[in-house]
Amino acid sequence: MIISAETRHIEQVADIFCEAFLDSINFFTRVNEDVKNAIKEMFNLLLLVYGQGFMVAIEENEVCGYIVMVDNIKKLWFKAITTGFFLKMSYWLVSRKIVLDGKNLLKIIKNKIFYMKFEVSTPPSAQILSIAVAQKYRQMGIGKSLVKAGIDFIDSLCIKRIKLEVRPENTAALTTYKRFGFKQIGKTKDLQGNWLIMVRETD
Repeated sequence: MIISAETRHIEQVADIFCEAFLDSINFFTRVNEDVKNAIKEMFNLLLLVYGQGFMVAIEENEVCGYIVMVDNIKKLWFKAITTGFFLKMSYWLVSRKIVLDGKNLLKIIKNKIFYMKFEVSTPPSAQILSIAVAQKYRQMGIGKSLVKAGIDFIDSLCIKRIKLEVRPENTAALTTYKRFGFKQIGKTKDLQGNWLIMVRETD
């Protein structure tokens, strides 16, 4: 069952994110309670900004996956500034609640520059910002259901273009995206490797 995310789901969503992207997180810092709290703050912000575009899959009364569909990324940047999110993250860094040395902080800044390059180099569109399925629920079609729900939501807004980034080695995700009409239009990279840029366009 796919439903709109609520605040009560954020804890489980953060756990799924940490499980799915553990290597990426460890590239910058170790996962601990403070890092998990920062991730929960991030997802609370996404829920605030994108509402019904933030969906969760429920199985056996627990969150087993999520997807965040973005209709306009600029709304996120604006809200992150006006709600004090950036200030809060900065405070945690300065107070060392999240332990990052200068080298790892530089990694994060560089990665954000790579992301901005992706945004600037591709036409404005909706996008799949984040999607993940809990390990024990994989290969059950939940990822496909989430992608379909996300596309249906964007279609309901009469937005004709959806883009995403996916690692080239993530063959399962690539197969799913191609099934839904996404086509590769280019490549980008960050400090951890290459990304494929894919787009789905409708008439």
